Amino acid sequence: MPQQEDTANASQMNAAQHPAVRPQRKWLADIERLKGLAIILVVWGHTYDAAFPAWAIDLRQAIYAFHMPLFMFLSGYVFVYVGAHKLKGSLATYTTKRAKRLLIPFFIMAAIVIFAKFFAGQFVSVDKPVNDLLLSVQHVFIHTEQSPSMFVWYLIVLFYLSIGTTFLFSRMNVSLNILLAASIIMFGLHVLMFYNNAILDYIYINRIFMFYAFFMAGCVACLHKDAWEPFVERYFIPAAAVFLILLYVTFNSEWRYFFVGMTSLVVFHGLIRSRLCNQSRFLEFIGQNAFAIYLLNTIFVGGVKAVFGRFFSVSDQALLLLVGATIAGVAGPIAVKHVIGRIGSLRPIAAAME
Repeated sequence: MPQQEDTANASQMNAAQHPAVRPQRKWLADIERLKGLAIILVVWGHTYDAAFPAWAIDLRQAIYAFHMPLFMFLSGYVFVYVGAHKLKGSLATYTTKRAKRLLIPFFIMAAIVIFAKFFAGQFVSVDKPVNDLLLSVQHVFIHTEQSPSMFVWYLIVLFYLSIGTTFLFSRMNVSLNILLAASIIMFGLHVLMFYNNAILDYIYINRIFMFYAFFMAGCVACLHKDAWEPFVERYFIPAAAVFLILLYVTFNSEWRYFFVGMTSLVVFHGLIRSRLCNQSRFLEFIGQNAFAIYLLNTIFVGGVKAVFGRFFSVSDQALLLLVGATIAGVAGPIAVKHVIGRIGSLRPIAAAME
């Protein structure tokens, strides 16, 4: 999500040294639209209640099989597009810029969510309630799968992956194709550890093993974009059939993330580039605001759920809650970003959400 705007982070550092070599890049409108679609799926997935009927729970599990693999693919795609992997400048400077972009929002949102859930939990039911503040802070780093702010894991894992890949490619001369192969092996190790109850949920190591393959798939797809784009445009419909079959066959397997996730890259990138979606200003607009939505959506989703539960039956009106909370989770953060952007002293905060 926060990768396209990082042209200023990676490419500006290099462009200053090689002004004749770095032409101005075209904006990746298809990637922006795909971000828009993916973030809507994320918000839908964040709307969860144990009282939901089976269809809603199964739909959520299906979405979770591919929505974050999609985001990691997008991040890897833009990472290579802006040339971050070819970093010629200071790795320390790049690391500092990435930390400001990703780690500061990670820690701020983790703190906000923990304290918000602690106080809100005194009055309404919340997901992953905070009963022990100190333990909840500990879970931000140790046994992270239990963290009440788990949803922001993407930021810190993207930090690890972008810095690690830049180092391995630009300093150790490891090719992107080799890194893709290694990342697939890492996913296999993740599955092995998962089924042996050896989950490395310490500073999100398990998520690195789980999602690096999708980041690297994006890197390699962009590296060969002249072949990748025609491929997804031509084969996304048959890939959709394979996607549905794999989703059914692997539905309760940890391997679903790999097989369904990888197939989804062809399906949804091809769909976004098809005539059906290639002019969608709505998805493009949502994609341009994806970072703000990612950071703030759970606040609005949680608010809608709290109010909804007081007046309606969650089990009987699940679809109404899902639609309402998703709309609020998408529109609310955009409105907040817009309002903040109109207040002079707060404009840097709005800019950080770009």
